[in-house]
Amino acid sequence: MKELFQSRRTVYDTDFLQVHEDTVKLPSGRTSTRVVVDHIGAAAVVPLTSEGEVVLVRQYRYALGAYTFEIPAGKKDAKEEDSLQTATRELWEETGYASDDITFLKRIHTAIGFSNEVIDLYFAKDAYFVEAPTAYEEDEYIDVHRLSLSEALEWVHRGKITDAKTVIALLLLEKLLK
Repeated sequence: MKELFQSRRTVYDTDFLQVHEDTVKLPSGRTSTRVVVDHIGAAAVVPLTSEGEVVLVRQYRYALGAYTFEIPAGKKDAKEEDSLQTATRELWEETGYASDDITFLKRIHTAIGFSNEVIDLYFAKDAYFVEAPTAYEEDEYIDVHRLSLSEALEWVHRGKITDAKTVIALLLLEKLLK
């Protein structure tokens, strides 16, 4: 049953997301409020070196109050930006790696209860080091880590890797390589 949109009030607006408060009419006839986060979109890439190592980034996530291990990822620079371009840029900007063979894995919706955010996941085969990033974004603190795919998967199962996009990408890669 579809809720019927009635009105929208923008509560917060930035260059990559907006928070809206929508008034909707429910199938029962009652009126209700829905908070919606409208996101520009993002891409993430799981890089695998020719030696079979996954390249991850460790960074502090303020909302969690903790460091996380993740695959390189980032928001699109513009809604129209091709997600492969985003993934390729983020791979280099966050890790200093590149790949001549990047393929699409899957599109995921990260928080369907309140957001339309989409992340396109990619696999970078035979990723190779180009050069260390000269500067991260001013609010990023990133350490690059290489570990075997089997160790990364063990970290997923032990709960050391909890970031959803990273968990999904690593499990998809495991299945793809079998």
